[in-house]
Amino acid sequence: MKKILVIGGGFAGLASSVFLSNKNLKVALLESSPKLGGRAYSILNTKQKSFYDNGQHIMMGCYKETLDFLSIINSQGLLDIPSSLSINFVKRGGELALLKASQYHYPFNLVKAILNFKGLRTKSRIKIIDFFLDLLCCYSCDLKNKTVIMWLKEKKQTEESIKYFWEILVVGALNTKIEKASALIFAEILKRIFFDGNQSATIVISKVGLTELYVEPSIKFLTEKGSELKLSEKVTKFETDGNKIVRVLTEKNIYENFDYIVSAIPTYALSRILENSKIKSLPIPNLEYSPILNVHLWLENNPFTEAFYGLLGSHIHWIFNRGDHISITISSAESLMNCSDEEILDLIYSDLEIFFPIFKPSLVKDFKVIKEKRATFIPDISSVYNREEINSPFDNLLLAGDWTNSFLPATIESAVLSAKQVLDKILEKQ
Repeated sequence: MKKILVIGGGFAGLASSVFLSNKNLKVALLESSPKLGGRAYSILNTKQKSFYDNGQHIMMGCYKETLDFLSIINSQGLLDIPSSLSINFVKRGGELALLKASQYHYPFNLVKAILNFKGLRTKSRIKIIDFFLDLLCCYSCDLKNKTVIMWLKEKKQTEESIKYFWEILVVGALNTKIEKASALIFAEILKRIFFDGNQSATIVISKVGLTELYVEPSIKFLTEKGSELKLSEKVTKFETDGNKIVRVLTEKNIYENFDYIVSAIPTYALSRILENSKIKSLPIPNLEYSPILNVHLWLENNPFTEAFYGLLGSHIHWIFNRGDHISITISSAESLMNCSDEEILDLIYSDLEIFFPIFKPSLVKDFKVIKEKRATFIPDISSVYNREEINSPFDNLLLAGDWTNSFLPATIESAVLSAKQVLDKILEKQ
């Protein structure tokens, strides 16, 4: 039986281990921290006796590989998967602008949903529909050297639609500004969301925290398959012989008996291992990273009624209602990384009062502010070229992670897709 070492226990590492174990391959997973989950896990607020996620990680109906992964570990039933697109956008003063499609007559239901979207004037809505019609005929070579803002202006999108529609989509999906974001990567996202069936455009919400959704079920699945899970075991060095890695050194052990290594760690972590190993032949893309700010508020008598909201013209991009608390997401939050918790809360409270007259700061009984300074890489034009150059020079080293060449931005889906690609490559070599 083939034995695979998987380095890293985040989404990419756990998904790789699950996919490989599901094909009856022997897996040993090495994780440097004392927990699994990587950058997507749950934390216990002991004061409130409530779990919250380190960040609200959005999933969508078009996340085919993610849904397949969750199905294998038997946790797909923990998701709320709507039958069609429905997003509550909120204007100043609390006015709702619903972007909602019916369950029937796809894709015309999406056209009707945009035409009925009261968050924009009629001219802007028509221009958006024109844009999507053009996208059906769009060739990737036309977009490779364009930013999203260049593309939108070329397609004559109104300033209103850019500010209140496109910016929200770009910042939410790519975690960067439209002036930086690659048009090519954004086009791939739009095609998957809007041109791949009715359910693809839906926002998928987990009924439980991330640890309960995928970490604990993965542990159970891997344990039952006889996989080894080694925590607090940091890989420090590779030893090579020709075009193969023959030893993996950790702070505790030396591993020699393996057929393949799957590196499922971020670029900066892999770079450190290669540097210690004096390996220079593996091209690691030079990616710039962007932060995400997440603020969790526990409320007395939570007045929010919907599962999630998108805010039009606010510092806040998304609000997710978790019942006993709400989770607030601000993407591409470079300007807030050096602010104190008090300054951040003042900004959050101010916007909440403007957009939700039902909200008062006195409702807040506890809070947690989480700054993910290197949450995702920035999917700009240079990243498209840099990711194309990723190619392992070692026959037995495979790369997984949201930064690998999946043609997607840094999302849960790109991490899981990279794990599926690893499985396919190993099966091809058997």
